[in-house]
Amino acid sequence: MKRVFLLLFGLWSLSATAQQLYDHTPDARIAAMGGASVSASADAFAAFGNAASSLLQYKSVQAAFSYADFAGEIYRKNRMLSGGAYVRFAQRHALVVGLQFNMEPQLDATNKRPGAQRYDLGYGYKISDKLALAATARFRHTYGHLEQDANFNGGGADLSLFSRLPLKFMDGAAIHLGAKLSFDTPTSPLYDRYDFAPSFGVGLSLPFSDAHLLDIVTELKYGISSREDVASAKIGAEYSLMRLFYFRAGGNISHIVGVGSIPYGTIGLGVRFFHMQFDVAYLMGKKNTPFNNAVQINFGLDF
Repeated sequence: MKRVFLLLFGLWSLSATAQQLYDHTPDARIAAMGGASVSASADAFAAFGNAASSLLQYKSVQAAFSYADFAGEIYRKNRMLSGGAYVRFAQRHALVVGLQFNMEPQLDATNKRPGAQRYDLGYGYKISDKLALAATARFRHTYGHLEQDANFNGGGADLSLFSRLPLKFMDGAAIHLGAKLSFDTPTSPLYDRYDFAPSFGVGLSLPFSDAHLLDIVTELKYGISSREDVASAKIGAEYSLMRLFYFRAGGNISHIVGVGSIPYGTIGLGVRFFHMQFDVAYLMGKKNTPFNNAVQINFGLDF
């Protein structure tokens, strides 16, 4: 009886972890700003946030690698390895790509180590200097959650818009508007991600001088799934000193209908040296959740 209880508890824990971590950004920069990606300026992980933002970014190419260690007490070690890149070409076009590999903790009751993989590929088009759109398709694969050697596959797609509107009261100041509509098919009973999830965000960029820049980002999202509905609110800020050092902070709260709220705070730092960028984020959440004492790091290049 005790073994059966441990098995059921472990499977429930993995279900909750899978749901939360699949929606969590692998980008340490965005994670340090509360995970508000839909209204943030583009970086190498645009495929996981708002792919359309890559068209209104002054850098033509960005690529990065990310490592995340989720250390919630009952989840032990849950690691995520990710990669992302985008390239702009012919002035109005962009390709984005994202790769993600989750290595979940082994269940003592089953001696299995479940995992998941995700592959994203998208195309963006710049409509004008103020507006861009993008479409992204993805393939997901999960294994080891149910029967031995059981594998499950699923797909998904995003449609996103990003707009940058200049403000007259300050040179270089702008409002960022972002929107994304996501659709996913379930890959297994334990990985039933949102069937339908719209999100909307507003950001504000304030360059006080060449050496001081403040970005504020917000996002609201509501996911409708055949298993559960999730509403989330995210807010974050990034202060840039001479475009060399970056200081970030934010907050994120998700409410799962019938389960409760999962709030956590975020802080982070970034350093830029020539064409290299290093970012780190630290997440502080409730005990017994994967976001408590979680650490994420990025290393990226741009051209």
